[in-house]
Amino acid sequence: MNDLLICIDRKDFPAAIPHKFYLPESSPVVCCGPVEILQGKRVTILNSRQSPRLHKDSAWALNTIKALRNLDPKETTLVTSLGTIAWDFLTWTGGKLRFKIILVFPGGSAQNFKLSRTRAIMDLGLDDRMTLAIRPLVLKSYKKKSEVNALRDQWIVSLSHTIMPLSVRTGGNLDTYLNSAQLKTTAVCRDYAIQYEKLHQERKPSLPKKIVTPEWYKTNDFLIHWTRSCVGPWPDESRAEHFERVVASGDSGLSGLDTLRRIIKEGVIRASSRLIRDKYEVVPFTETLPQELPDLIRWRAGLRRWTFEPYGIALARSKLLEIRAKPVIYGDIRDYEAMSEEDKPFFQVAGTGKRDWKKEREWRVQGDVKLSLFGKNEAVYIVNNIDAVQSLRELNTHQVLSLSPHE
Repeated sequence: MNDLLICIDRKDFPAAIPHKFYLPESSPVVCCGPVEILQGKRVTILNSRQSPRLHKDSAWALNTIKALRNLDPKETTLVTSLGTIAWDFLTWTGGKLRFKIILVFPGGSAQNFKLSRTRAIMDLGLDDRMTLAIRPLVLKSYKKKSEVNALRDQWIVSLSHTIMPLSVRTGGNLDTYLNSAQLKTTAVCRDYAIQYEKLHQERKPSLPKKIVTPEWYKTNDFLIHWTRSCVGPWPDESRAEHFERVVASGDSGLSGLDTLRRIIKEGVIRASSRLIRDKYEVVPFTETLPQELPDLIRWRAGLRRWTFEPYGIALARSKLLEIRAKPVIYGDIRDYEAMSEEDKPFFQVAGTGKRDWKKEREWRVQGDVKLSLFGKNEAVYIVNNIDAVQSLRELNTHQVLSLSPHE
């Protein structure tokens, strides 16, 4: 059932393509999973890019659930995708409601596609027996992310008998597909459409007017791991678990202080491969001083979050060196390709201007960092103000430092 099926042209595809005019004649894809689910009525639900800070009362999410509940999962196959909050939530919700799933991946290679399908099924809580994965094949050595995502979207609307736009941005790619002269109006159901809400920059984290550190804190003896809001899954949490948590608690927008509390309770800073070339799992630190934090906080529009918040953990540099912490090596892609495998986890594109990453003076440790390795005077928890100090002192025996001068 899970053998790969590679289709070179549209005519090789194992089912009718209702809106094949979106695709070029040569549209190679790879399929993995039960291809027989292609034979049913296929429906997709379209949402443009949404804020990753999901709330159980988010209008687009509520309408996604409402639209799905008004479809019969026994008679309908859901065409969906993954990789954005809107696609992930649609896929997870469809799986929960027992829809058969056609999961269209962004364009890419057939290499390791079975594994990619398995990981997606586990991450989104899907049923292996009810999930067909499809990936448009990109035969060129390189394609921009926007291009491979466009290939995905074209296949989704092409395969769907019924297209249900919900929160779609006017003038965006999805809107362009919906306004195609070749698309019959009977193929589009707008019963659950709502106005698209423009994404806005979130309020900058509040900082003291002047950051001071007490005399007992020896800045050169420590490296700092600054935390930030977690608007998606925790590092050890699947997307399915994340959505279950949001539905139960109401909001995915956990603050940098929430992140710090979780680290203290677990006793570990978990490594992550996100935004790391070739997916090496690392924990980042900085040798910059607490007073330099305001210069490090920048809005990342593509990630919809601030780079840092005024909460963190300062760990003894000497102890971090014992677990092989190293300063980041800044350079360009050519430098990376010339590096040894041992050094590659410590590479970072140097950048320029507003994206001059050298200013962060980053260090990294490969793998998780266990706080039990650090003695009472080798770890300091940093918070924004005096109000947060006591709540952390109740969780641990290490020192807590407030950035406010009124401690």
